Amino acid sequence: MSPNIVRPESLTTIGNDSLRVAAGDTSKADSLKSADSFATTVKYQAKDSTIYAADGQTVELFGDASVTYGDISLKADYIRLNYLTNEVYAKGRYDSTTSKWIGRPIFQDGEGKYDTKEIRYNFKSKKGKIQGVITQQGEGNIRGQNVKKDAEDNLYIGKAIYTTCNLATPHFHINASKLKVIHNKQVVAGPFNLVINQVPLPIGLPFGFFPFPKKKDIGVSGIIVPTYGEEPNGRGYYLRDGGYYWAVNENLGLQFKGQIYSRGSWGLGVSSAYNKRYRYSGGVNLQFNRNRSGDRVDTTQTPRNDFSFTWAHTPVPRGRGSFSANVNVSSNSYNQFNSNTGTNAYISNVAGSSVQYSRQFGQYARAGANVRVNQQFGQINRVTGVRENGKTDVSSDFNFGINQIAPFALKGGTGRWYESFRVGLDVSGSIGVSNTIRTQVDTSGLGFPVITNLAVINAVQRAIDSAARAAAIARGEVVRDPNLIPFDMDNLDRIWANRTIQAQYSIPISLPNFKLLRYINLTPGFSLQGNIYTKKLTYNYEGYTNGVGVDPVTGNYYRDAVRIDTARGFFPSYNFSANLSMNTRFYGTYFIRGKRIEAIRHTVAPTISFSYIPNFTNPSFGQFQVLPGVGSLANLSEYRRTLSVFRGLGGSTASTESAFISFGIVNQLEMKVRSRGDSTGQDFKKIPIFDNISITGSYNMLAEEYKLSPISISANTQIFKNVSFNLSSTFDPYATRPYGGTAYYALMAATSGAAAIPGNTYSQYLLQVLGYSDQQYARVPQVYAIQAGQGLARLTNLQAYVSTRFAPKQADKKKTSPNASDATMKAINNNPELYVDFNIPWSINVSYTFGLTKLTPEISQVIQALTLTGDLSLTPKWKITFNTGYDFQFKSPTLTTIGINRDLHCWEMAFNWTPYSGSNIRSGNYSFDLRVRSSILQELKLSRRRSFYDNGGFYQ
Repeated sequence: MSPNIVRPESLTTIGNDSLRVAAGDTSKADSLKSADSFATTVKYQAKDSTIYAADGQTVELFGDASVTYGDISLKADYIRLNYLTNEVYAKGRYDSTTSKWIGRPIFQDGEGKYDTKEIRYNFKSKKGKIQGVITQQGEGNIRGQNVKKDAEDNLYIGKAIYTTCNLATPHFHINASKLKVIHNKQVVAGPFNLVINQVPLPIGLPFGFFPFPKKKDIGVSGIIVPTYGEEPNGRGYYLRDGGYYWAVNENLGLQFKGQIYSRGSWGLGVSSAYNKRYRYSGGVNLQFNRNRSGDRVDTTQTPRNDFSFTWAHTPVPRGRGSFSANVNVSSNSYNQFNSNTGTNAYISNVAGSSVQYSRQFGQYARAGANVRVNQQFGQINRVTGVRENGKTDVSSDFNFGINQIAPFALKGGTGRWYESFRVGLDVSGSIGVSNTIRTQVDTSGLGFPVITNLAVINAVQRAIDSAARAAAIARGEVVRDPNLIPFDMDNLDRIWANRTIQAQYSIPISLPNFKLLRYINLTPGFSLQGNIYTKKLTYNYEGYTNGVGVDPVTGNYYRDAVRIDTARGFFPSYNFSANLSMNTRFYGTYFIRGKRIEAIRHTVAPTISFSYIPNFTNPSFGQFQVLPGVGSLANLSEYRRTLSVFRGLGGSTASTESAFISFGIVNQLEMKVRSRGDSTGQDFKKIPIFDNISITGSYNMLAEEYKLSPISISANTQIFKNVSFNLSSTFDPYATRPYGGTAYYALMAATSGAAAIPGNTYSQYLLQVLGYSDQQYARVPQVYAIQAGQGLARLTNLQAYVSTRFAPKQADKKKTSPNASDATMKAINNNPELYVDFNIPWSINVSYTFGLTKLTPEISQVIQALTLTGDLSLTPKWKITFNTGYDFQFKSPTLTTIGINRDLHCWEMAFNWTPYSGSNIRSGNYSFDLRVRSSILQELKLSRRRSFYDNGGFYQ
């Protein structure tokens, strides 16, 4: 079955005395070359037989025949090749024994591939006529009875159908009297109607356009058809997600979308995706909605502007500079009413954004800058259904540094001890604005009255107010935070005036390391650091001789108090510290030698460090101010009257004299276990019991009152390979004592012999104090909790989290498809929660969260919830999904959704029901979707998840 070859120099006519008698026999070159000759080599072959016409102009090929002409190839059971007309004709053969057509022509021209019943094609004019064609164009395939192909590879098809279903009898198609396939661009249809399961429906249009992308393009420009429906927020019926897609080039695509509602709401949006191979990739999305209340009774509600801006930019690491962005900025109620990111965004109350740039200069210098936006959207007002008390912080940071260098070993060391001496430089700064305007001043620990233009509050009262707000939120009420103002244009001047500007510097110095007793690492160090402020506090004692002061907030008269004012300017702070740290590691093994458990190993890694900071409290340094010990300050020690001028203004450095001993210990527990099925008893594996149990704290030997810091305990481990456990807690070692509050009494019963004494004759000494309401608590200096009978230490904070996932092994495998682009597969693998995978029969995710914050020994805030998500395949084509949970604190379910998905091959059906949404704003919602499936998702057996609640449009 060796191929026959017709080369370009072959004659178009051969004399009668010339006969081809052997495969591979070719005519020699001739100077009378015809203009109609083949431009390139034609190769042909056949399995059964090859017949040459007597005039040498025609060749007939039988059985698995093929013809190749440049980029054009043709395979069929029968092929006839005409040298004179440059034409080829091919058809299949009907097998009466199997009642099937075999060897039907398959024609391929470059990237275009056509399955046909019969074809006639001219190699020179590149025109052809085809009967019974099936060709893949983009994600769809086209079938037609009569087809003509022109020289530009455009197809003209009569009695055609277009479908994305790849079955021989498609589940659905559009039926058109004529189609034009514009090569590598789009399909243009004449009048067409929709056919489902071979049943024609009276649904159609007089014409249509079906674009399909090239392999290297991200899309083809075209109109985006809007969706329609009714949403439960009262905005009425809608048309949304309609607009235009503009394929700018193969690296950039833009979507322009809009939405409109029958009761006056509307929205506009623009989004883009961009990609530069080997450089960067990303996407930008900007949305704006003008929402009007659909309540026809309450007409007092004003229109609400919702917006969202997201930007993700991911660079490919290269060179010395790196720019990245992850921006998510929106109005407080956007996620609540207009989000398209699913359940997590709907229930989320926070969002964070950052844009970063960093660059390395040479071997040692580095610099960077970033912009951050952090949002807390506040609580939902049960009356208006809109989030209130949102908090927004915007800051811009910069940093510059010199990596630590060894000045005595710049050209390479010789191993001498002083060559490990290293020095560096770190400089950073920030400017930030926030709608948190301080209206209260914390007087905790001062011990004297103050005069200020802010409301006075202590830590306990702040904790009580916080607990009261939490309780009000639980009742469905929204309590205004006195320190928050709306982040809008009206308050822009006030927000800018409240800006904070700060800078820090540090010169870390690493001294040579030493070994102590062979196993202990000893590392000395020295550091010079400080802050730069743009404002500071001034303290002035208003004694009896200065008259009577008036509190500008409360209007109360004050005398014998301290006035606190704020001054603006340029104020540096500085201090230095010397430190010494030691660390080591040791092990202990307890041998059990059981049937499977061989031993338990305990690894201990203790660390201890010492740091000293000199005393900079002398007022001559400009960082502290000492108040006179007179009047109400007379009974206070000098250190209590020594106040930092930067108190409460931020900064991380301390200028009071201190000598800290910091300690920590990290523990690891693991078992040595015999492998199952090990007959020799020598095959062991290690199973972790706890990956980490750590205890950290510090002790300040020079502190006047509270020498020992709170103790932090944390633990984490992996249980049974698929159960994750994390715990963190904080304990206060000092005792507390109650003070203040309002006493409540009980009247004691009294008798005189057998007769009762009348109540109006009772003495006040018969009243017994049962307790106090609204009591406050203070830490007791130099008295530990164990000394006061309050236990070893007092728990102040506890956070615990347990989660697990149960699923077959193939559930975590990365999804791949030879027909999908890298960008598509990256989106699917990065967002698996957005798809229902029918190849995974079941999966369950369970998590439990517990949080406890002890505001006082009597007041606590508790967060406790159990969440359960998963899916289950009833059959290979039916799947149930669910997402639910239970909030133990509020004794009610969390956001609950139930979905039913049906795999219809080229269709997808999804029914989603929300029996409980976690609030009375949204409840009892459901949706039903029946739509054509992407051919990529057909191959991967994936269905695109749809939102269980109305999300306001802008699907991506």
